[in-house]
Amino acid sequence: MPPNIPLNDVYRRLLTVALDGALRHLADLPDQPVTVPTSDTMLRQLLGGPAPSAPTEPEAVLDTLLRAAELGLGPTGSSRYFGYVVGGVFPVALAADWLTSAWDQVTATYDTSPLAAVLEDICRGWLVEMFGLPVGTSASFTSSCTLANLICLATARAALLDRVGWDLVTRGLNGAPPITVLVNEHVHASVLRSLRLLGLGGDIRPLVTDGQGRVKLGPLEKEISRTNGGPVIACGQVGELHTGAVDPLRPLCEQIHAIGGWAHFDAAFGLWAATTELRHGLLDGLDLADSWSTDAHKWLNVPYESGMALVADAEAHRRAMAIHPDYLNQDAGRVRHPIQWGVAFSQRARVIPLWATLTQLGKTGIAELVGRHCALARRLAACLRREPGVVILNDVTLNQVLVRFEHPGGDGDRHTMAVTQAFQRAGVAWASGSGWGGRAVLRFSFVNWTTTGEDVDRAAASLLECHRALRSAPLPGVYRGGGHR
Repeated sequence: MPPNIPLNDVYRRLLTVALDGALRHLADLPDQPVTVPTSDTMLRQLLGGPAPSAPTEPEAVLDTLLRAAELGLGPTGSSRYFGYVVGGVFPVALAADWLTSAWDQVTATYDTSPLAAVLEDICRGWLVEMFGLPVGTSASFTSSCTLANLICLATARAALLDRVGWDLVTRGLNGAPPITVLVNEHVHASVLRSLRLLGLGGDIRPLVTDGQGRVKLGPLEKEISRTNGGPVIACGQVGELHTGAVDPLRPLCEQIHAIGGWAHFDAAFGLWAATTELRHGLLDGLDLADSWSTDAHKWLNVPYESGMALVADAEAHRRAMAIHPDYLNQDAGRVRHPIQWGVAFSQRARVIPLWATLTQLGKTGIAELVGRHCALARRLAACLRREPGVVILNDVTLNQVLVRFEHPGGDGDRHTMAVTQAFQRAGVAWASGSGWGGRAVLRFSFVNWTTTGEDVDRAAASLLECHRALRSAPLPGVYRGGGHR
């Protein structure tokens, strides 16, 4: 870059190119086929080759990237994308995220970014109030719900060992009292990964669930009786990734606390339902847990990398995470140092788009968003139930709809896989194939803030057209669904 070119002119020119490209993408979303690219050959030709040997003009770099986007972007921002639990991006969150990148703050300590540190504390307080959690609950703002699970479970491990007189910081895990981990048998893979990374994979016991994926209290009592008085962590769910089911929160917490255990809930999307009237029924007892993990890049529609670890015992959280390298200015005052609550040193100020979205929507706006998606899920289920050969497998209590397609010949698995493939190829909408109870299923998730009733009706019409056309046709090859959330 020539040194005599004003820096502001360079930024203005390149950011204008980026803005134009972003606006074209967003404007085209409503009319684009909702299909996933299936070949990366052209992408590799356009983006790959030998490592660049010399500088490239930045405009040319952006031009190549924008051309590649036309070939390789997934349709996740579409109002008719119902795959996994993937939302769009709220406009104010997108704008705030661009500012976050321009400001380029690192949020290790207060003095590296007072703005981020203060916003983290503000958002912590707001979320605790919105979710109805205990006053004083602490928070770490992470890149994902996976990392949030890791932080919550690391805190649980340290706190439980401390209760039995074992200082994890000075003594490590060798020789430590074993911790029994009870998990909902359908618990998300990110919880199991976190447990393995923490050295807690040796005694994980699955808890039997009902047909919706909710922990059964009878088998829970039996597993508790087998723990022999040692430290226990129980991992439940607020929003099963297939059915949207919520574990029996109050009795689970009460039984675990009766033996001095720690109750953790993976609530990646379900925690946001606590902003609605569901908080007093479906989510009764949510506030009794010891920790919760969630994220805002699902139901709140902020840009990706916006997870949150919430811990009722703030002091236990800080003891488990705290670190004091000499080169970081961490005074003893009452300011917040984000590194003391999380893992990453080089962490961007991801709390900024979260704050912007919480501020614009407020409690009532979030409740409306969540309630609308739950209503859209019920709308789809009601439409599909009327069709012969279509079975809704879940109680539609949140934003998930689990569908199976039966075939007159009895081969429901192959028929469901074939319908899934045909529906995805049609491009009207997209949902993800998976397995539930050993059977092939199609899973719909409603979290995109732009999704309307018309989108749901178009998706249902396309899906039923595929189902009807294939009921009497020879079934094609097998589709295998993924395990993403």
